[in-house]
Amino acid sequence: MKNRLLPQTSKGKWSVSLFAAFLVLGIAANRISSAIGNSIEYPNPINSPLLGSVIYLAFTAAILASLMGILAVKKDQERSILVFLLIPIGLFFLVAIVGFMIANLIGPPD
Repeated sequence: MKNRLLPQTSKGKWSVSLFAAFLVLGIAANRISSAIGNSIEYPNPINSPLLGSVIYLAFTAAILASLMGILAVKKDQERSILVFLLIPIGLFFLVAIVGFMIANLIGPPD
């Protein structure tokens, strides 16, 4: 099987579609942040319901894109360059979310 730019399997196409959703949600979060004047230091669904939800949905889309990419490579032998590029990006966001959770549990330094 040759390496191609675009995926050929359905899981690979889902991976690229979810990453496109991540990009759209990221742009939407940027627009929302500009509209509210960037006054929120740490946006979450409690102190900024719209911005926090859009950011978390974007992170979720990136993570799911990575997981679908891994499944496409493992199960369907996908060899798309885009899928290979998306996997580490989604894994980065997964590590970032876990880091945020750990930092939240530990709390600020004294």
